[in-house]
Amino acid sequence: MRVGILGGGQLGWMTILEGRKLGFSFNVLESKKDSPAGRIADRWFHPSEVEEFIKESDLITYEFEHIEDDVLEKVYPKTLPSVEILKIKRSRVREKEFLRKRGYPLAKFEVSTAGELEGKVRTFGFPCVVKSERLGYDGRGQYRLSSADDVKAILKNHPPEEVFVIEEFVDFAFEASRIGVRSTEGEVRIYPTTVNYHHEGILLYNFTDETPYDEEMGRIVESLMEDLGLFGLLAVEFFITKEGKVLINEFAPRPHNTGHYTLDGTYTSQFENLLRAIAGFPLGSTELKVPSGMVNILGLSLEDIDLKGILSVEGAKLYWYGKEKRHRRKMGHVNVVAKDKETLKRKIEEVLKGIYRRPAELTRET
Repeated sequence: MRVGILGGGQLGWMTILEGRKLGFSFNVLESKKDSPAGRIADRWFHPSEVEEFIKESDLITYEFEHIEDDVLEKVYPKTLPSVEILKIKRSRVREKEFLRKRGYPLAKFEVSTAGELEGKVRTFGFPCVVKSERLGYDGRGQYRLSSADDVKAILKNHPPEEVFVIEEFVDFAFEASRIGVRSTEGEVRIYPTTVNYHHEGILLYNFTDETPYDEEMGRIVESLMEDLGLFGLLAVEFFITKEGKVLINEFAPRPHNTGHYTLDGTYTSQFENLLRAIAGFPLGSTELKVPSGMVNILGLSLEDIDLKGILSVEGAKLYWYGKEKRHRRKMGHVNVVAKDKETLKRKIEEVLKGIYRRPAELTRET
């Protein structure tokens, strides 16, 4: 079976590496041939060759949401999860309104045009979070406001036709994720909960943990896959408030950064299960083998980090994407496994020191 992947980033790279074990071959549609996935694909296609890409692919999936409209219209018949789901996710407004209409737990929000933004945030109240409708990943287009005076600076970064979501600032106890997988045969499995720590809007590290909210989060993920009509993967990020409420922050219908630990911590990775799901194969076990976690390497080269120190941590494994160094860019990650939760936290702290040369704060309780 030949699978086409829209996008050439590290999520596609890991999907290909995991899919080789199933005997699949891969096409990648991406403007840059030297992208992580483009370098190892069986065939690389430039977006101008989309018709040939479709012809040569039995199935198509994606590792990135922000794909050109003309490409999406052409790949529509072969793509899972569906293009309709992708279009919901590409817009923060559509995503929030879809969830609200179906009664999912969310922070209070309101939609605004650029022209209305200053007046609406005054009415909405402070502190609040303003998010642009599109290109919302890794902290992009997201702003925390303490007064309406901040609006002018925000508008300088966006075109006048931009639409925004104004969202209640959630003073959460912690952030968490669960990832679900649903096959074309109707089989559903849910991965363990991870507790996530972000820095400036980008995931810095996470680890598996049991929380009092796991069952509720799992029900939400399973229900949302059903409501979306999704076949494939769905990652849902949650805020757990200090009052114990579970709120959806956002979802992603693709492999997710919070699920990288599954490459080493579960019996079947999120990447392999995506392929099993869309190809109609039985899903693999999502059971946790050992406590696991992940640390992102952001904006650093191999020469910038203590590679020997990191690899001397028992249970640590490096995944290097081979991308050009850029500020805040995800250059790679380190997976860590351990015999118990406390040992895992200690090992993650050692890895963080090896990457960023500073101690971590792993003190929050869940």
